[in-house]
Amino acid sequence: MGNWRNLAEAFRAEAGAEFAFLVEDAGFSEPEQTDNGLLFHSVGLDVEIWFLGGHEPQVTTLVSPVPSDGARAGGVWLDELYVVSGCGPAQDVPGSAPTRRATLKRVHQHAAALRRLMPRLLTTEGSQLIARCRQD
Repeated sequence: MGNWRNLAEAFRAEAGAEFAFLVEDAGFSEPEQTDNGLLFHSVGLDVEIWFLGGHEPQVTTLVSPVPSDGARAGGVWLDELYVVSGCGPAQDVPGSAPTRRATLKRVHQHAAALRRLMPRLLTTEGSQLIARCRQD
């Protein structure tokens, strides 16, 4: 349990640093700590990155549109969004995190993928990409 807690803390620290571009460059609020990770809010979009421990640990990132009424809609996984947008293959956004090193590496990979995708997500194209993922 102690090792998982230490890894969860390291994960949050790494995710906070790697995803800081959301706050600094894209107008998101400072991250909110959740049970399994961090949640970044903006007008119209939320990004949540999780570390899921257990038998097959993984890192995953969810991108969720937030309509003007503030009701959070269902999100789409970053790897799906990355592929649908034509940014690259799903392998660029792996989830498996069997070791501490792999977990922190996944944070870097997810941040890099989101950084590449973010200019498209912040336009009207972003909502179209999310809608396409929901249809698949």
